[in-house]
Amino acid sequence: MRAAGRYALRALAGAYLVGLWLDGIGCEVPRVLPRPAEYFLQVAALFPDAATAASSYRAEGWICAEQRWQELDTRPYFPLDPDDKENRFQRAMQFFREEPVVLRALDDYLVERHDAGLHDDGIPRDQVIGGVRLVVVRVPISRPGTRVERFVRRPLADVPRDERKVLYRTPKARLEQRCGAALPAQESP
Repeated sequence: MRAAGRYALRALAGAYLVGLWLDGIGCEVPRVLPRPAEYFLQVAALFPDAATAASSYRAEGWICAEQRWQELDTRPYFPLDPDDKENRFQRAMQFFREEPVVLRALDDYLVERHDAGLHDDGIPRDQVIGGVRLVVVRVPISRPGTRVERFVRRPLADVPRDERKVLYRTPKARLEQRCGAALPAQESP
């Protein structure tokens, strides 16, 4: 290959690397290349808005007699794929967590199922629950290159407060209606 050809290839390779770098840092330089050529410069930022945490949804039941929240295991009530993210409870929370009608229906369903006493769900069967608190747990995703731990369902009590957020809580009036007594102010959910 002639010297001029080598210099042209080096210049093209350098321009390509500069283009990758500019796109990778999010440079908004007006594009002058045709769209097919531009595509090859965009591979550096394949996932610019990648998730930093994985979401897992949990429930807590309000135990009327003890007037406290305790984790309610929803897996017995959603038996299809109970131990993974394809569970119906997980899917309902993922797609409808901002829909009050769905959240109230989940509230009613979980309270009715627990109070029927047919399954072990982490709360003693003889304890009546008056409502639920639906929680999202945001588990941080490890940095690229670090060892990834296999998913283990930790008890909600072991999850740090900054990794969880309450999405829904049974209204106080509904808790009083179901439990049959007024809730003390200091113990109100």
